[in-house]
Amino acid sequence: MSAFEHGGPQGPDDGLLDFSVNTNPLGPNPALVRVWNGAPLAAYPDPHYTRARQALAVWHGWDPDGVVLGVGASELLHRLTRLLVRPREMVLCLGAPFGEFARGVALQGGRVHVLPRNDAGLRACLEAEAARVLYLSNPHNPTGHYLDLNRLRGFDGVVIADEAYLPFVANPLPVSPWPGLVRVHSPGKAHGLLGMRMAYLLADPSLARALRELQPAWALPSPLAAVLEALPAQGDFLARTLPTVRRWARRLAVALGGDDAGLHFFTVDVGGSAAAGSAAAVAAALRERGIRVRDCTSFGLPDRVRIATRTPADNQKLIEAWQTLELLHGATSRS
Repeated sequence: MSAFEHGGPQGPDDGLLDFSVNTNPLGPNPALVRVWNGAPLAAYPDPHYTRARQALAVWHGWDPDGVVLGVGASELLHRLTRLLVRPREMVLCLGAPFGEFARGVALQGGRVHVLPRNDAGLRACLEAEAARVLYLSNPHNPTGHYLDLNRLRGFDGVVIADEAYLPFVANPLPVSPWPGLVRVHSPGKAHGLLGMRMAYLLADPSLARALRELQPAWALPSPLAAVLEALPAQGDFLARTLPTVRRWARRLAVALGGDDAGLHFFTVDVGGSAAAGSAAAVAAALRERGIRVRDCTSFGLPDRVRIATRTPADNQKLIEAWQTLELLHGATSRS
């Protein structure tokens, strides 16, 4: 089975100016880089990663037995589908899912059923008697829509909340956990450290123990475990950088005819412009100009591109390239 489409570099010599990756352009967080570089390498790590799990548990007010560490959110999501999805089973998704989750479901022989992120979609989830698994990215990728997870408490099964972009939300809503809720975190995006592949999830201890059984011994290298252990002390970096990043994204959204989603990324509807044609055509035209944006066709949105802010100087290069496509007056956003 082929991999699902993703943004980001497509090869070792990829030199495009990349607006397709939703990361903090003010990273990397230097404190976490120092932790990584200072981690011991001469011995095996603790196979249970006790210190990292305890640090994250204290930070979140969670049971350490309910903390599962991973090498990137994709790995955790694949493990979740291996544990939870049966052949021919329907898995509900509120909004288009992250491609790696959809791939994990497909590899298990399941099928994804996408519901809208509105009241009708919520009702359908809560009334679906045959479904045992519900997935949502929250905030949603690529639209940026943010949902109160407490509204899903009545789902009779496991709710997997992929919260990769939650740190970018200015005022996140409090969530009262329940046994069926799984919260997946991939903080490398907020800290500008995608290559570290740090990830963890919070779940009911019984489900967490089953997930750890699916993980090979010493799956995390010592530097990654050290970074996850140090993560709770990194709030100052986020407080310093993320308000600026949101401000840059807001300005870029206005310049390109998109709506501010309140995050570091947004979508632009290019289908209404005669010069645009489709998201794929726009993405291809920008690639010819040395710039990458995320074609949202794989999310079921063939008229949208997703754009994540970079620095103001880089953003200006995108604006100038965008103007050459005559998109500014035809494009609108429905994020």
